[in-house]
Amino acid sequence: MIYYSAAGSGVAEVKVILSGFVLHGYLGMKTLTFKTLGLILSVSSGLSLGKEGPYVHIAACIGNVACRMFSKYRHNDGKRREVLSASAASGVAVAFGAPIGGVLFSLEE
Repeated sequence: MIYYSAAGSGVAEVKVILSGFVLHGYLGMKTLTFKTLGLILSVSSGLSLGKEGPYVHIAACIGNVACRMFSKYRHNDGKRREVLSASAASGVAVAFGAPIGGVLFSLEE
């Protein structure tokens, strides 16, 4: 079985979601699980794959799952987008080791 939401880096799709387009299931718990497991296995096996893009997608998935736990964020799309923007910025900061890069990503979105 192939789970297409966990394929690729996910940065472009996260930017699309932040701009207001709705992709159902793309930032869910199942995507988070498969993406994290795939990233762990690919990096530990020594494959020359970029891990920076999946870090941004994983951070956005964690932000979305955290938003689902609180009704204030679950029912308000504007607040949810703010949390997703902050979590994607933290993913950029972690991936590249540059907090300023995360701030610039957040300002861009």
